[in-house]
Amino acid sequence: MRERPVHHRPRRRSHWLNPTGERKDHSLVDKVYKRKNLELAWKKGKQGQGAGGVDGETLAMFEASLEANLERMHQERKDGTYTPQPVRAHRIPKAGQPGAYRTLGIPTIYDRVVQQAILNRLEPIFEPVYGAASFGYRKGRSTWDALRKVWRELNAGSRWVVDADLRDFFGSVDQDKRMALVQQRVSDGRILGLLKQMLKAGCVVEGKRVATTHGTPQGGVLSPLLSNILLTPWLGWGACKL
Repeated sequence: MRERPVHHRPRRRSHWLNPTGERKDHSLVDKVYKRKNLELAWKKGKQGQGAGGVDGETLAMFEASLEANLERMHQERKDGTYTPQPVRAHRIPKAGQPGAYRTLGIPTIYDRVVQQAILNRLEPIFEPVYGAASFGYRKGRSTWDALRKVWRELNAGSRWVVDADLRDFFGSVDQDKRMALVQQRVSDGRILGLLKQMLKAGCVVEGKRVATTHGTPQGGVLSPLLSNILLTPWLGWGACKL
């Protein structure tokens, strides 16, 4: 369900993420590699648990050398020498679909902390842009909130509910279109370059490295944010057509 339109909405996709031409964030990378932000990113990553990536390092192993890892992370981001590793592909069965699988891309613990550090800075920039009827992968929002929204729409007189699914969204999404939308709010070339590196870092499938020319790894820390950024214009168009 989408919010009912209350005023004219922009038609160009780029206008959805910067409708009033607000000033973009030009300097973010220094905030990303601040030690305090890296420490917060590690704490968040540790809470999430999860397996390690292609390098075999676990959360316990990372924590055993925590100070050295965070200092290395700080210096690499400051010097611009950080290079993300490919993600480890892991297939899990789809519920209710025998023989069907969903592929997760599992980053290394090191890369996961870096991604969380970036997320800490990007999320406050993009969160205000999302529509009130968007509930996926957002803080403080749940399926129960979505159901309450549906009931409000029904009580307001709506009678149609559309159930749709985007086939292989994480595996086929256009990276260039996604980055074009990110640039509507972020102008820091170092952050934009880092995001492109992460999207094109590749994945390891059965011991072989595979290039990632499209899509985004489902399972990465930044994937939900990047997905919502790309979907925001389309959800807005849906509102205009109600």
